[in-house]
Amino acid sequence: MIILLHPRSTRPKNRRFPLSVLSLAAVIEGHEDYVIIDGNVDGDPGATLDRVMRETPAELLAVSVMPGPQMAAAIPLCREFRRKYPGVPVVWGGYFPSLYPEAVLNADYVDFAVIGPGEDTFAELIEALRDAGGFSSIQGLAYTNDAGECVRNPERAFRSPNDFPHLPYHRIEAAKYILPTFLGSRTAVHQASVGCPYQCSFCAVITAYSSREKMEDPARTEGVLRGLQRKHGINAVQFYDNNFFLQEDHAREQAERFEPLRLRWWCEARIDAVLSCDSPTIRWRNCGVPV
Repeated sequence: MIILLHPRSTRPKNRRFPLSVLSLAAVIEGHEDYVIIDGNVDGDPGATLDRVMRETPAELLAVSVMPGPQMAAAIPLCREFRRKYPGVPVVWGGYFPSLYPEAVLNADYVDFAVIGPGEDTFAELIEALRDAGGFSSIQGLAYTNDAGECVRNPERAFRSPNDFPHLPYHRIEAAKYILPTFLGSRTAVHQASVGCPYQCSFCAVITAYSSREKMEDPARTEGVLRGLQRKHGINAVQFYDNNFFLQEDHAREQAERFEPLRLRWWCEARIDAVLSCDSPTIRWRNCGVPV
């Protein structure tokens, strides 16, 4: 059993699909027994951790950690988990361990830190823990060796969203995440690209993805949204891409594919990228205002 923990990061009315742990779930779906615990919908994730451990003891606790409120929620949960279940390894992934792996490994309740994209690193870590073959060959992983030293393996080249399985939305209660927003009464979220090619000094994305970006094929994005609309009745979507308008032809094809779905949508983009687009590109119907 693998536990995927998404500590609370926001107020209930603002919760959205836990895309980080769903991405990990996608690579082990059909291969591993796992459970997702999301502090944004679970009022007592600590109690749920205890229940899972009583019913089917886990062999790994994987935790997604953003700086800020989510890290503040993760610390007491992981500290208590280590106290109760000292033999279960704990791995942190996400922006905080990607930025500060040494600080993360200083905590006696964290055994591994994933730096950058985590899907492949996570899957390889599971196998390494079972085979007892060591961790030195796992790219994107940081850990403490027998001498108490922090070992930081080489970075992993990240792959396109197209290379990974679709997210297993059936493993969560999707209705709890499809909530009203200014866009529509049933708003979902999606991320159609990962990374960013720019080098803004204030942003953690450039550290995690080394100023690179990979984009999902527009046909795949359309398929995901069409499926969410058919199964869950969504009428709006927020895109979590860092730069939706990185390539104008790609963004335009996406928008053209969305139009038959009649979804209102919102995205983020650099203002210089938007201003470089042709006028027809930024005049789509049913399009939220890029910010």
